[in-house]
Amino acid sequence: MTFKQKLMQEHPELVDDKYWGGCYQHPETYGYEDNSDFCGGHTCKECWGREMPETQAAKSDAGKPRPTLVPVSLIRAVTAIREYGCAKYHDPENWRKVEPQRYRDALYRHWLAYLSGEENDPESGLPHLWHMACNAAFLIEMEADKHE
Repeated sequence: MTFKQKLMQEHPELVDDKYWGGCYQHPETYGYEDNSDFCGGHTCKECWGREMPETQAAKSDAGKPRPTLVPVSLIRAVTAIREYGCAKYHDPENWRKVEPQRYRDALYRHWLAYLSGEENDPESGLPHLWHMACNAAFLIEMEADKHE
């Protein structure tokens, strides 16, 4: 099985002639191989057309979440806000004791401040967008059982 065939099997929406070599990104993006140097010296078509090692071809990730699609900047932003909150409230689980409506209100306040042109929260000095991301993360976690 080629890398392209594997991608077609697991993520057919990412195989299209609009992408260089007919596939989106690189085989390592999907965990098909680790840090290949092959792509640097070859065309994308040659890279995706290679036969997969049997150990990789046998691994099926179809339908599994791909957390590497989440932008690292989002993870870092929420982490920074969480660290600020932990220092302020001295309890990393304190956020679970707060009613969801308070996070909705906080998210909305940060959104309004951001829309008015204020980049950073005056209290924390951190970007309003980061606070919004963290508030949204709390709400997503609080409502996770509704969507599973």
